[in-house]
Amino acid sequence: MEAFEQAQRKQEEAEKQARQAEYQTERVRKRADVEIQRARRKAKSEVEDMKEMQFFWDWGYLCVIFFSLIQNGAFQRDILQLIMLPVNWCREYVIWFEQLDYMGYPSGEVTFERIVSMVAIMAGIVGCVILVWGGIEQYRKIWDDIYKMVLISSISFSAVLGNMVREYLSLNLIFLIFLINMGAIFLRMYLSKKKNKFIL
Repeated sequence: MEAFEQAQRKQEEAEKQARQAEYQTERVRKRADVEIQRARRKAKSEVEDMKEMQFFWDWGYLCVIFFSLIQNGAFQRDILQLIMLPVNWCREYVIWFEQLDYMGYPSGEVTFERIVSMVAIMAGIVGCVILVWGGIEQYRKIWDDIYKMVLISSISFSAVLGNMVREYLSLNLIFLIFLINMGAIFLRMYLSKKKNKFIL
């Protein structure tokens, strides 16, 4: 009987120690959860602060570039040239379109040339829109921080050194920005192919 009671006490003691261990484990787990939640909140707050700072500096830098472009005479002339080029084409087309009646062509031929020219122009406009849209979609697929840096650097280069570039090269600065960005795309494609070749 005494051995049974001793065994029962030992069992109760063991169960009590097991409950205490479970309680301690649960307390440690809860404390760890609280610490993890606190660390997550702190990390999230720091990330949001960093995003706000990055947003502020990005927009500040873009404003500096924008105002540099505004004061850059060469860039202003290039934008005006880019706008005036299609306007001049349209004027010449309208003059040609109106003169067809007075050039001695038969009315059927004049009508045919007008219809064909309008269809060709509309097809060209639609084709250009499709090409530009397709190019933008492809660029969006590969867009990352490196391309963002190249775009901002190329615009900064044109804004700051545009007047000097135009003294030596008769190249439209907008076309120069386009060339730099296309060069970056082709260079990265070439390097990624080389890298894949070395891996294989």
